[in-house]
Amino acid sequence: MRHLLFLALGSSLSIGCGGGGDVTPDADDLAPYNCAAETRADTFSLGLEKMGINGLVNFKLLTANPAPPARGDNDWVIEVDSTGASAAPMPGIGSDLKVVPYMPDHQHGTPVKIHVTDAQGQGQYELSPVNLWMPGLWQTTISIDANGVKDSAVFAFCLAS
Repeated sequence: MRHLLFLALGSSLSIGCGGGGDVTPDADDLAPYNCAAETRADTFSLGLEKMGINGLVNFKLLTANPAPPARGDNDWVIEVDSTGASAAPMPGIGSDLKVVPYMPDHQHGTPVKIHVTDAQGQGQYELSPVNLWMPGLWQTTISIDANGVKDSAVFAFCLAS
């Protein structure tokens, strides 16, 4: 019965790196990670901008607490702007933003739901909490599907411990 419960929970949460079926990470999951050797991560800086893969939207990381991102709960404020000749902030789309942190090496995300709220208007949104619960490379995809605009970008940060 325990195996059936694990399969049901594990398939929806995808959080157990060390083998068990619970959300408590194994000691190996929390071992320090060599970020100096990581080539897939972005260099963290406030103001880091990412053009969406479809070229329709620009995503900008305005604030991060803590900065740089660290293990546990993080709060980010991003700005979302349209691109092209009519480039402008995109206010009022918070409910159309989706934020998904993912560890490609472990093939899991986080069990913590990220809330998107209008931060200060003018296309700025607070993402909280961005839960990065273990060391390693985290790729956080921010996507939009609103008013005929569909685009996404990935912010990739490495957490050493």
